[in-house]
This record gives sequence, C-alpha cells and structure tokens, in this order.
Amino acid sequence: MSFKTNITNSPRRYLTYLIALAFPCFTLTADIDSADDLNASSISDGLWSGAVVIAGTADEVFFKQAWGWMDKGKTIPMHEDAVFDLASVTKAVGTTTAIALCIDRGLIDPDIDFTNYLNNYNGQLDSPVTVRDLARHLSGFNNEKPYDKKDLVIERILRFSPVRPAGELYEYSCANFILLGLIAENASGQNMTEFCAEHVFEPLAMRNTHWAPLENPDPSHVVRQGVTQTLGVASDPPARHANQAIGNAGLFSTAEDLSAFCRMLLASGMYNGKRILSEEVVKMLGIRPDSRSPVAFGWRVDSKLNPPSLSDATMSHTGWSGVSLWIDPTSQRYVVVLTNRTGNHRKADQSRLELAEQVLSATGPLKREHK
Repeated sequence: MSFKTNITNSPRRYLTYLIALAFPCFTLTADIDSADDLNASSISDGLWSGAVVIAGTADEVFFKQAWGWMDKGKTIPMHEDAVFDLASVTKAVGTTTAIALCIDRGLIDPDIDFTNYLNNYNGQLDSPVTVRDLARHLSGFNNEKPYDKKDLVIERILRFSPVRPAGELYEYSCANFILLGLIAENASGQNMTEFCAEHVFEPLAMRNTHWAPLENPDPSHVVRQGVTQTLGVASDPPARHANQAIGNAGLFSTAEDLSAFCRMLLASGMYNGKRILSEEVVKMLGIRPDSRSPVAFGWRVDSKLNPPSLSDATMSHTGWSGVSLWIDPTSQRYVVVLTNRTGNHRKADQSRLELAEQVLSATGPLKREHK
C-alpha cells in the first residue's frame, strides 16, 4: 500500500476517508492535518517559507508533499521536485559515502592516521588522528574556521591544527569533513564531483543532485534559501569560497533523489539490483563503536535527535539551511524534511523533527488489520 499525495488544499479527513474506502484492510494511524497545521504555523512564525517531505520504506514511498513557497517573498509555490541546498547533510550523503566507497575498495583503512592519505597536510599533530576520528568528530579539530577565505580554503585547511588530542572530546567540526573530502579525492584519483556522480548519484538515478555552484540555476526549480539570497550558490561560506567541491557542504538535491539514497541504505547498499555499498560498510555507518560521540561514522546515531516513532538505531543528519533526514534500519523507514529556513536555527530543527514525527505517525507504515 502506498500513500502518496501532493494535495495541499483539499481536506485531509476526506482524503483519509477515501483511502479507507479503497483499502479497507489498512488503517491510517493518525490524521495528517497536524502536519498541515505545523507547516502553516512555521511559515507564520517565520521559521521557513516552504517545505517538502518524503517518507517511505526500502520498497516504496508512502508519503510525499510540498507546502508553502520556494522563496522568502512567497511568490513561487513550493513543489515536490524543488532543488534544495543541503548544507551539512552533504557530510553524510556525499562525503561519508565517498569514504565508504573507498573503504569498500580497499583504498582507505579507517583506523590508520589520516595523513597516510593526505601527504600534503602540514598542520601540527600532537597525537595520531585516524580517518575514523575525523568521521566521528573525535579528531581534536574545533569548529573555528580560519581557513574560510576566498580561494584559500584548501591551502589553509591543510595547515589547520587540532586543539586537543584525538579521542578526548566530541566536537562537531566542518574541518573534519573538508579533510575527509580531500582524502577521498586522493584515494580515488577523482575529484568529489566526479567520484560521487559516477559511483553514487548516477547509479541511484539522483539526477538533480550536484555540488554548487549550480550551472544556470532555474528559479522555478531551485529553492531560494532564506539564509542566502544567491540562487544556486552554497549557503556555507567555506563551500562558497573553496573554488571546488568540498566535503563539509555544498550539495544541492531534491526529496526524490534523497529518497533513493535512503532506500539504498535501508536495503543494505543495494538499489534496483545494483550493489552501491557493501553490507558491511553500511553497518559500519550506523553502529556507534562507543559512547564518546553521537556519530557512528559520518551519521548521527542518537535517540535524543530522532522522531519518537523511529528506533534508537536511526541514522540522521541536519543542515544549517533547514534540512533533515532520518533512516531507521530497525523499522525500515526513512523520512526527509527539506525547508528553506528563514528563522531561528534550533527552533527550525525542532519543528522539522516534529513534522517528521507527524508524517510518520500518520502515514507509515500503514498497519494491517486482521479481520
């Protein structure tokens, strides 16, 4: 049973009634009017001007809907295939996957010093820092950004030094993933744009997933993020200033493309009969080896950050631009919430989580009644 709608103005209870008539063996677990109400209040409160949500299982999409407008001025209605700036979700979908591919191919050992794959790194290391330390934000690098200078990001990141020994403290740092992106490029022999396109995005038919800046961005399809007014340009400053694709941010994508990516991970690395990632490396991405960090390997695995309908094993990530996704291998469900955030970062994060929960509790998976 697939429940999929993009009806934004029709009464939800009537739609639920029609589904119940057509599929009497299924029941909706809740009414989805609450999702409409939350979007309306979030737009009214200035948290975002528009949103797209998609949710499903490894086998199907059971919910897809757009609300609001693509721009802060509320002139272009949001649509389901809108292209969003993913900001830090790039770390999980792009860079972590590139590193995972390299591990699968024997090009990278995650548990040796990252400088083995980045010989031109010239920062000061007082203790070894492994690839896994970078991927778990346990490297000792902080989130200050002295490397954020136009055309000098790569030169400066290669001189950026940790502030503490690796493993002592979790601190989220964009530097970790800029370095991981460079490591993936050195190991694979391709730049991030080429490597991810050839081995991830094209096999998954993610046709609208590209690193910024987008070439000739279409204002009718590319969302104008509330946090930046330049269409098709990354909201993240280092991603704008690097003059190349980098690992911490810069990907643009759609709900449909991210849905395909989520389904691949739920299917243990398979998609339409093709093996994208090994089952072993997919497990590694979602299992925390210890409690020092909420990040398993590029993906957060922390129950406090999940919608209540999802299990403690859920993998998740958020982006500063107003995007979130959750992938639950236990219940075999995922949900992607994309917004063009205009308001408070933390409040918008919480509202996206609540919106995800309302969609999940209302629509999926639909429960079969035994009569």
